[in-house]
Amino acid sequence: MTRAALALVALWALPAVALAVPPGLEYAPPAPPAPPSSAGLVFKMVALTALVLCVCGGVLWFARRAGAQPVGPGPAGRMSLEGSLALDRRSTLHLVRVDGLTVAVTTDATGLRSLVLLSEPFGDMLDATAEPPAE
Repeated sequence: MTRAALALVALWALPAVALAVPPGLEYAPPAPPAPPSSAGLVFKMVALTALVLCVCGGVLWFARRAGAQPVGPGPAGRMSLEGSLALDRRSTLHLVRVDGLTVAVTTDATGLRSLVLLSEPFGDMLDATAEPPAE
């Protein structure tokens, strides 16, 4: 029994001796880094925000300069707006003259709704109804 007890004590003490730290190798945690200066962080944030705003302004300026210019009537005046009529707050009727033909264009809040080609006799019929019938 003494041999068994001696063996148990040896097995129990062996890992403690094996894991013992030799002198001079004790762990010392590193010093924590210095916190960043708040003035430097605020300066960086303001500078980067200003940089982003300048880039956005440059993109807007370039888009306006390089964008499509509004199209006026062609050299022969092939397209012109005859008139517009607001039907309600969102819907509008436009009469457009295109290459000698009249087109009715309706728009609403979603955009273009319809295009209807008005025949030329339609205008003649309106003129004919304006006159009283001959008897």
